[in-house]
Amino acid sequence: MKKLRVIAAVLLSIPLIGSTLNHLFHFTEPPLDDGSSGAAMWAIIRDDGLMDWLAAGHLVLGLLLLVPRTRFAAGLLQLPITLGIVAFNVTMFPKGVPLALAMLVLNLGVVANRQAIGRLLAPLPSGE
Repeated sequence: MKKLRVIAAVLLSIPLIGSTLNHLFHFTEPPLDDGSSGAAMWAIIRDDGLMDWLAAGHLVLGLLLLVPRTRFAAGLLQLPITLGIVAFNVTMFPKGVPLALAMLVLNLGVVANRQAIGRLLAPLPSGE
């Protein structure tokens, strides 16, 4: 199971780090305005500077997913972001749904760690 979590983390880091690199170096064109509200929102995000901050966050979490010590925490931090990505694509940019769902499955794979979840939910020792 640990190998599957590692594979999921590496695969999840690819679109995160890749989107940052694409934002910096423009390997591919961003989604064109196809009349969808999602494409319009993408244009606003790019043109008004929010993508700089999103790219920075994607890079940090993508790198943290690759480090064994921070992998679980990065997966937990990424999970609400991934859920937002799924919600955005389902409601505003249907072309992105397959990738968003793949990211969600990978993200769930990263945090599917009973031992880490148990430590997270364990009661504090008495006296603290």
